Amino acid sequence: MSKLRNIVRGCVLDVLGAVSKPAPGVHILNGHMIIRGEAHACHAEAFRRQLQRLSSQVEFIRFEDAARMITAGQHPDRPLVAFSFDDGFTDCADMICPVLEEFGVNAALFINPNFVEGNEEYIRHFTEKVVMTPGKQPMRWDAIRRLRDRGHVIGAHTLDHYMINTDDVGELNRQIVGSKEAIERNLGEPCIHFAFPYGRLEHAGRTAIDIACRAFDYVY
Repeated sequence: MSKLRNIVRGCVLDVLGAVSKPAPGVHILNGHMIIRGEAHACHAEAFRRQLQRLSSQVEFIRFEDAARMITAGQHPDRPLVAFSFDDGFTDCADMICPVLEEFGVNAALFINPNFVEGNEEYIRHFTEKVVMTPGKQPMRWDAIRRLRDRGHVIGAHTLDHYMINTDDVGELNRQIVGSKEAIERNLGEPCIHFAFPYGRLEHAGRTAIDIACRAFDYVY
């Protein structure tokens, strides 16, 4: 499952704008935000137009259906597209998920619980030094619960967006299993999806992969 997503850094508009004549199969488009600064209604409209354009070439499906189809080895004869977003920025609640709902689909939101709960100092360090997105703000648990209740998938992304290419078993368990436990504690239901931060196999060592696969049903 580690190759399930084709990770593309940058805003989702860049990803969608690059799509041309999608091939048959199951595609999961991953993004992080709509814009790098403050959210404005015009950017939600731009995202909506991108989805309208893309929907003329593909069929949108729910994230959990895409995951099941891939793990089952299904090979549809038409392009099917699902969506995921990392890091849990407020864009997800303010723009991304509401627009996706207009098209009848959901997203998987891979969150970092310590970012969700962070104070101003933690948020500034996280956005400026870790994920390089100055000015972005995290969704808090109340917003995440509302999105869960509307059918979006909440997955783990380590506690602190930690690069897990280390053999420090204690820290890997804290970051990977700890993120699962924090989400389950706050949402009151199992968390079965996990996405590696930074998105490439070289960013996750064998030990980390083994820990994640023991803790989660789906690892991306």
